[in-house]
Amino acid sequence: MADLKAVDVEKAKEHFEIYDFEGVGKVDGKDLGDLLRSLDLKPTIETIMKNGGTKKKGERVITFEEFLPIYSQLKKDKDIGTKEDFMEGLKVYDKSENGTMLAAELAHVLLSLGERLTDPECDEIMKTCAGQEDDDGFIKYEPFIKAVMGGPFPEEQ
Repeated sequence: MADLKAVDVEKAKEHFEIYDFEGVGKVDGKDLGDLLRSLDLKPTIETIMKNGGTKKKGERVITFEEFLPIYSQLKKDKDIGTKEDFMEGLKVYDKSENGTMLAAELAHVLLSLGERLTDPECDEIMKTCAGQEDDDGFIKYEPFIKAVMGGPFPEEQ
């Protein structure tokens, strides 16, 4: 691809080969999201499905030649929310304007807006990222946002 640097193509090839579990030069559509995330991209489920991802194994396979344009396009896309975007969105629930919101309201947002989470996914994120609730059921939402945006393996600072 002309718009990808040689180092990006090489990196993509290395990651593609890791997800080519059969060693036949093809990646299952079910693994497309994981492959893209391994390349430091943050595609939504909708984006993955739009680009050939599948929910079930064996529905579709993707060759490296088909994958490169997908990678190139998503690498260019900068439509990712920033910490400030998320802070602004959660301020709506900050009635006291002190950086806190009800944990129950946060769970409701995770379960009902955008790419909705399942109950177990919501419980996991709340347990891992939300921190301790105070006596009134409030949590500080800035540390929550930082934890979620840091991903499963946040970098040491």
